[in-house]
Amino acid sequence: MRKIAVVGGGASGFAAAIAAARVGGVRVTIYERLQKPLKKLLATGNGRCNLTNRIAAPDAYRGDARFAAPALRRFPPEDTLAFFYSMGLCTKTEALGRVYPLSGQASSVRDVLLEEARRLSVEVVTDCEVTRVRPENGGFLLNEAYRCDALVLAVGGSAAPQHGTDGGAFRLLRALGLPVVEPQPALTALVCRNFPKNVKGVRCDCGVRLFAGGRLLYETAGEVQFTEYGLSGIPVFSLSRYVPAKQEAVVALNCVPALSREALLAFLRAAAQNTPQKPAGLLAAGLVPQALGDFLLLQSGIRKDEPVGALHESRLLRLAKTLQDARFTVERPRGFDFAQVTAGGADCAAFSPETMEAKRYAHLYVCGETLNVDGDCGGYNLQWAWSSGRAAGEAAANAMKKEGSACCASGN
Repeated sequence: MRKIAVVGGGASGFAAAIAAARVGGVRVTIYERLQKPLKKLLATGNGRCNLTNRIAAPDAYRGDARFAAPALRRFPPEDTLAFFYSMGLCTKTEALGRVYPLSGQASSVRDVLLEEARRLSVEVVTDCEVTRVRPENGGFLLNEAYRCDALVLAVGGSAAPQHGTDGGAFRLLRALGLPVVEPQPALTALVCRNFPKNVKGVRCDCGVRLFAGGRLLYETAGEVQFTEYGLSGIPVFSLSRYVPAKQEAVVALNCVPALSREALLAFLRAAAQNTPQKPAGLLAAGLVPQALGDFLLLQSGIRKDEPVGALHESRLLRLAKTLQDARFTVERPRGFDFAQVTAGGADCAAFSPETMEAKRYAHLYVCGETLNVDGDCGGYNLQWAWSSGRAAGEAAANAMKKEGSACCASGN
């Protein structure tokens, strides 16, 4: 029986192994470097596992996004839900199309994957880090010890090394002479220069824009979290991959996105006229969280105890602009230790988008975060893991069955 090795016991690795085993006629083994597989999966969605997004489509992906399209069309979110339902997992859809296990626990997703692998006789070898891959006799030799006829590299990227993804996949790929787009942390917070400490812990719905060299690079909206080092939250995660490495970038926050500039000015003018003795701090606190309001007043040159009646038109204009265009200079994105996903990775031009197979090596497949495809926050990256993993696993198993049939037909 032909052997398929899957290196990496994460989401895409288990998807590939299960898909290959379901085709049948092959022996599948997962090699995982940690003591237990699927560790990173348990941390996703704050322990709830945002396992897909119902609106996941190629335009939600970055890097080699066009490469991702065939696998996403073949295994779309609805098919992913059916895949998990077939393994005994019920799900629920929440805001913005995000899908979670009905139990609300990531362990439920892990458990059904482990049980399905067991049912299909997939062997899972833990505490086994694959550090060397060598092509041999039409197959591959791992660590000079384990031979396989087909190999699926599902080792992840460089993000969250504490969960087992430390960039090992890229070392393997480079050793095989396969091109790698330089990995960068993505879906991570931003460290900002001279960031105010007194806004730590504030959360505020904001419009968020990223600029570099006076050019708008990315625009989004959502709840921004203010930390001791800078900015965090889903919208900040989404724009983090666009921060240029060698150019100063600035994040502009509209902290009062519900009002137009004209409506905000009308509110400020009315307050100055109708309640002239009100302290400016109370005025700002009616628009944004108090600590943030105090900071934005300071940025506008206004004392929080200053009566609003003393604010003439030019100062009201300055306050309105600061409230809706607060600027923070980005020092750097937080590193791989804090990132949710890797931008960059295996150059997809070297692989088939239908099968994930390397063009240079027959029966070598790469899937998931190892490839230069990364998605927005909200279940998109796990959807890519399921889609690309299943495409790779099925292709590997079908290739093995085809070769086996050819050998039988030739009498070998």
